[in-house]
Amino acid sequence: MTACASVLVLAGLVAVFAGAVGADRATALRAAAGSTASAPDPIGGPSPVASSAEPAPAASDEERVPDAASDTSLALLPGWRVVPSQDVVEVPPGRFEGGTVLQRGAGTVVLVGLADPARVPPRADPAVPDPAQEEALDAEARRLADAYAELLAPGADTASLTDDAEAIADLPTRTSVRRVEGGGLDGALVRVSTLAAPGRTLAVLAVARPAPDLAEQGDAADAVVRSLRLEPASP
Repeated sequence: MTACASVLVLAGLVAVFAGAVGADRATALRAAAGSTASAPDPIGGPSPVASSAEPAPAASDEERVPDAASDTSLALLPGWRVVPSQDVVEVPPGRFEGGTVLQRGAGTVVLVGLADPARVPPRADPAVPDPAQEEALDAEARRLADAYAELLAPGADTASLTDDAEAIADLPTRTSVRRVEGGGLDGALVRVSTLAAPGRTLAVLAVARPAPDLAEQGDAADAVVRSLRLEPASP
């Protein structure tokens, strides 16, 4: 797959994870699947997904995984598994507390949770235009993508691949994609989507570390994120 195609698959839900995805933590984060460190949240808002535990077995491609915290679900597609925690990328405490974690292979994860309501005030009806809230959606997606890229590879250069507004689940959405350039994680990608759902703002994080099959991992992550849908609100 060409570099151009790789960018298009993951960017804004269509771009592929292209390319090969205190200072003591930096070394640990560059390890392919090292232990997860705990850090202050540079992103603000609700988080943790700690070091990885034994994953649940993969299920059929028709199974959906409900996320009670955000009242959404994701398709559990072939090759993916639900895990109680992950160590692909460090997640500050509170950020995805109680959220769903799907993992493929050793270095690709998709996490779904809630965005910080103080940064992106929710709206009752996403179908009603709200320029201020949509601007906040955009700002939060960019900020989170930059922050997680820094957590993944502290001090590394980061390229901005895309910032777009392609909808997910027919909801107002902002997506930002960042690529690590140079160092041990050269080519790793981080994508964050923020979505305006009724009464809450969703945040979906996808990360891929460098791997020989990175393009395939990106296609798979794209399919999982696209599968997101709203479920009836939790009682």
